[in-house]
Amino acid sequence: MLNITELESWSEQIDILFVILLAVIIMEIGIDFFCHNQRNYKEIGANIAIAMVYQLTSTTIGYFCALAGLRFFSQFSPLHITVNGWTMIIAIAIADFLYYWEHRTEHRIRFFWGYHNVHHSSTDYNLTVASRLSWIEDCILWIFYIPMALLGFHPLQILVAVEITALYQIWIHTQKIGRLGILEKIINTPALHRVHHASNPSYIDKNYGAILMIWDRLFGTYQPETEPPIYGLTENIDTSNPIKIEIVEYQRLGRYILKSTNLKEIWYSIFGSREWKPAKLRILKQPN
Repeated sequence: MLNITELESWSEQIDILFVILLAVIIMEIGIDFFCHNQRNYKEIGANIAIAMVYQLTSTTIGYFCALAGLRFFSQFSPLHITVNGWTMIIAIAIADFLYYWEHRTEHRIRFFWGYHNVHHSSTDYNLTVASRLSWIEDCILWIFYIPMALLGFHPLQILVAVEITALYQIWIHTQKIGRLGILEKIINTPALHRVHHASNPSYIDKNYGAILMIWDRLFGTYQPETEPPIYGLTENIDTSNPIKIEIVEYQRLGRYILKSTNLKEIWYSIFGSREWKPAKLRILKQPN
């Protein structure tokens, strides 16, 4: 049986594992450097700088917001799920399912894409991209896990489950591992995640899963790697400045709001699809 104290210990062990994985990331950089592999070291430097600030914000403000928010909603649950090994497995499976919808929402709605695009804006795909994350996302993404709180899971157990799904995804941000055969129909792999990070037309908005690929296969977003990926956004931001990387999409959101002419356009500027633009900014076809 696990108790809450042991859950806190799990969280500490996960942090230690994160440090180990960070060492592996640094090792990959070293191998590429000494083997003269082509890498964009300005991008890598930006990723590391972003990661340092993210680690600070996520372990303080982000953690506080997530824990406080989940505790608030958990008080409305009529259930109280016991914390043990079996419920931990169930919690990870539910968190994995909710992550699929969180991730899909982040790609489709501009407000959420505003922070998630940070992770996709690198044109050089390597393990450091796993740590290229928005400094504010942990203050927001916990809302996708409110259903777990309402089901009766302990807030800390929810956070540990979410952290495990996030930790799993670090190793798949690499070009050094090829396709893994039958495993790609079951779990997320480097090849499948390369597809997710690519801007090829056939790859856009595919493979949202964290650990399991069953959700993508069920909901029609599964795509194997069939052609070399082109990494980055469909409109690349062309900067290695960490601050600009973090705010560029919200600057665009603000510009769309200012160009909106009514409340409906303001709403769509914030919560519409990421392709939507106010009428003043739409490119109209000229008559022949």
